[in-house]
Amino acid sequence: MKKLSFSYKILYIFNVVFAMLLALSYLTSFISPKTFPFLAIVNFSIPLLWLINFCFILIWLLKLKKYFILSLLVMLLGWFQLKNLFVFSNSNFVASQSISVMSYNVMQFYSKSDAKLSTFDGIKNFVDKETPSILCFQEFKNTNQHKFENFKFSSFDSTKIGLQSAIFSQHRIINSKYFDFEHSGNSAVFADIVINLDTIRVFSAHFQSLNLKPDITTLNEEPKEKLIKRLEKVFKKQINQFDLIKDDIAKSPYPVVFSADMNNTALSYLYHQLTGLELKDSFLESGQYYGKTFNFGALPLRIDMILISESLKSSNFKNYRVDYSDHYPVMTKIQL
Repeated sequence: MKKLSFSYKILYIFNVVFAMLLALSYLTSFISPKTFPFLAIVNFSIPLLWLINFCFILIWLLKLKKYFILSLLVMLLGWFQLKNLFVFSNSNFVASQSISVMSYNVMQFYSKSDAKLSTFDGIKNFVDKETPSILCFQEFKNTNQHKFENFKFSSFDSTKIGLQSAIFSQHRIINSKYFDFEHSGNSAVFADIVINLDTIRVFSAHFQSLNLKPDITTLNEEPKEKLIKRLEKVFKKQINQFDLIKDDIAKSPYPVVFSADMNNTALSYLYHQLTGLELKDSFLESGQYYGKTFNFGALPLRIDMILISESLKSSNFKNYRVDYSDHYPVMTKIQL
């Protein structure tokens, strides 16, 4: 430190602070937001903390100073987290019996730029072109105009006009259950679907919304204290909603395919609770790179996921870039 100028000493102090914050943030994946809700917000900022520490590494390397080691060690310590975000090689196969499952938050079939402009025709044409075997919607709006004739079977609350989760299937549904989360516009549904001689339990879930507009400017306009309090409530609600459906996942008599708009990342406590129910991330098994699913400017947020039971295999995971919603659809092939 003696060889550093005063300004670089101050920089190093900031480096230590952000390195400590990053190290502490790794613990937030294992602490429930119901216990310490603020930690869930810290967890959501992990990618930003990685970026800041990476910048410190570059600064010290350019200065030819050994102080880069601090941030490097802390980032290496978080490898168990980093591997949940990036996929550098994937596993694909040709299976004799496989189905394709698509998950898509369709934002009630309205354009993100014009709330009066319907995107239904565009979404329907896209789905018809991709021909998934099973289609899981979040923010589905049930009206007489929103029909998907290519699917013989469906599961959603037909009495509800507002937004909800829904499942459409080309295969027979023998059982289903709908979860209307209290004090929320969010919901979940599962359907037991027979495919030849096999049966699987498919979920479409939409956890409590973050209500983040897809631009940084709008986010900056919200008072920070109000934003923090609102996000704390969101993350607590998400865990309460998970508690309502976890038994139907854990005690399922069939392999599970869990499609969801998580409104949270693969670093979150919610994600770890779901994968702790012997579910694995199909994107990590057969996707590529980062897998952005939410249109939030330059930030590569992956919050739409398809998790599957350990007994199933995923192949050819696809991230689409169709501009019909603030979310992008995802689809994977699943070997039974």
